[in-house]
Amino acid sequence: MSAVRVTRYAAGALRAVAVPRLRIAVLADFHAATPVMDARRIARIVTQANALGADLMLLLGDYAGHIFGCTCLAPEAVATELARLEAQLGVWSVFGNHDWKNDRTPREGEALPTIWHRAFAEAGIATLSNEVRTLEAGGVPFRLAGLESQQAFKYQRGRKDTGAHDLPAVSRALDPSVFTLLMAHEPDVFPELADHVDLTISGHTHGGQIAPFGLPLIVPSRHGRRYAYGSFVEGPKRMIVSGGLGMTTIPLRLGRPPEIVLVELG
Repeated sequence: MSAVRVTRYAAGALRAVAVPRLRIAVLADFHAATPVMDARRIARIVTQANALGADLMLLLGDYAGHIFGCTCLAPEAVATELARLEAQLGVWSVFGNHDWKNDRTPREGEALPTIWHRAFAEAGIATLSNEVRTLEAGGVPFRLAGLESQQAFKYQRGRKDTGAHDLPAVSRALDPSVFTLLMAHEPDVFPELADHVDLTISGHTHGGQIAPFGLPLIVPSRHGRRYAYGSFVEGPKRMIVSGGLGMTTIPLRLGRPPEIVLVELG
């Protein structure tokens, strides 16, 4: 199977703040399941991503497979392959709604609430679960934040709180005078973010997955097609939404091929 497409974006700050010079590789929505996204295919994607020479590697969730006629890979098998990713400033992950759904008895409130969180921790892959870290590139500090899935409990009947995200906790840990990069599996949160959240990177939508002539037929977002795919600017904030790598429900992509996103920041 040939290499996946690399979609490139250039981004900077839209306000007066120092911007770190970074190459960021983004891998979203593996939906690991045999035979369409098996361990061998994940291994090839990992090798391709490592060859891009990224300073920072971001994993945006939905590692769990959910495709009719396919078998979901075990979290440990997926984590073993992803643990081979390399970047000078680290490989960082968040989790998506399907990762939460894949665990029938999530330990809500614990530091490692699902089988996917635990597998990543055992494999040594760093996770940001409503957390913020301060990193530095070329002498310029920046904040890297990770938001938990906003649809973690979407499939649990009777629940009014559908998400495990804690935006107030993340917001309190940010410094408006420093560039902020946010990982959020679902793009829905974008309008709610403060103006000093400079760049948000999301997945979840698959760009519609089936998008004839670039027009997504179905987008799993409360905003509909508004943030289906690509780059968006609202005031001083920017968001990039990846089309992802895998598939859900049916093993078909049309008009939206799988991709690795590469962001040149600075």
